[in-house]
Amino acid sequence: MFCPSCAYTLQKLEVHTDSGGKFEVDHCGRCGGTWFDPYEINRIPYHEVIKLAKVTVLPHKQPLSLRYHLCPRCHKLLENFHSESVPANIQLLRCSKCHGIWASQKALEEFKTNQETTITEIKAEHRVFPALSVVFVPALFIALLFFTTFITVNNLNGARENRIQAAYLIGPVSVFTLSDTTVTIVFQTKAKVLSSISYGPTIFELSTQTISGDPTQNHNIRLTNLKPNTLYIYRISLTDNEARKFTTEEQSFVTEKF
Repeated sequence: MFCPSCAYTLQKLEVHTDSGGKFEVDHCGRCGGTWFDPYEINRIPYHEVIKLAKVTVLPHKQPLSLRYHLCPRCHKLLENFHSESVPANIQLLRCSKCHGIWASQKALEEFKTNQETTITEIKAEHRVFPALSVVFVPALFIALLFFTTFITVNNLNGARENRIQAAYLIGPVSVFTLSDTTVTIVFQTKAKVLSSISYGPTIFELSTQTISGDPTQNHNIRLTNLKPNTLYIYRISLTDNEARKFTTEEQSFVTEKF
């Protein structure tokens, strides 16, 4: 694999977690950047980040910086990764297909420093009332366990009935490909209802659009500006004349290649 920043060959290096585990990352010894498979960036401790920096041999001349950063695995264009856990001043790049993350040496050090500071602050807050925790935590945990179990069972039953009703109302859903970035979704319902669709490349990146703003039995929508050669997850929501909302199970379609 090649470095997304300077096109240098990436080197596999073994790193160790604080819990004794280990895994491999792909590191650029010329510009200092590191490629992480999904979730690995959260597992690497700060002292291992420092070790990675020490094996980087920066050249006398500034390494060539590529105009576009491509995923070393999928060769898709990397995108800025925005998350509550990533401060706005720290730039991490993520592949929308394999969800790997590319971090420069500076960005990785700043990210892990921020992460460790947050963890330290949380631990400090937990130590404010240690005696109170010793007395109430066991009883609170048991009560919370019963409560969450009760809520979970009720939610599961409600969600199951919701999906059953949605499946009863909606007929077969047809997806027609118009281009590599556009599809049309068509379906009918047994009763006149309002409809909307939530779709995206993952369940964490769903966008919602109205299909039918007025009650009808015939529904269709054209989805545009999709990413070519990408798997999309979608679910359809129906609202009846009593304002009850029913949502189908998740389904999927794949856009065409270029």
